[in-house]
Amino acid sequence: MSGRDHPYLQAEGVPQGTAQVPDQQARIRRIAEPILGSLGLVLVDVEMRGRGPNSLVRVVIERPVAGQTGGESVTVQDCERAHVLVGHALDADDPIAHRYVLEVSSPGLDRPIRNAGEYERFRGRLARFKLAPPVAGLSVVTGRIMKLEEGRVVIEYVVGHGRRTETRELALPLADIREARLEVEF
Repeated sequence: MSGRDHPYLQAEGVPQGTAQVPDQQARIRRIAEPILGSLGLVLVDVEMRGRGPNSLVRVVIERPVAGQTGGESVTVQDCERAHVLVGHALDADDPIAHRYVLEVSSPGLDRPIRNAGEYERFRGRLARFKLAPPVAGLSVVTGRIMKLEEGRVVIEYVVGHGRRTETRELALPLADIREARLEVEF
């Protein structure tokens, strides 16, 4: 089939005979967000793994947070209701041409932090950061998120052991953070 015959319009700069495939994750987001909103939930992420009939579509959900440090947890019943309703909507819209397994889950206690808004949201929480290049000689650091300013996450972290510890502040450029996750605190 040539690009002219394909049901999707040919994108400028794409060679003839090549179709521009719509972003499946964006379609799944558009389908899932209003359904989750009606359940009092928000969509955190859509992950797709594998190809063909053994692929996995993971929809990660949570409750909107009223305060800075957290809100009500997502329950198994929330995941079950979301799975049924989002699953039916995906079956009806059919954004994925092959069979797949749908999984609905919460981000977990050690959830990743993915954007500036989440750093603001989790101010005061303990997080672990993997950095590249290292900042102040550290490639991995665990500290409490203090603030976000001028493209940097300012954290407080503890240096030393036992009775000889001190707290220091460190500004981590967002561009240097390869991974950030909340730490579980009890």
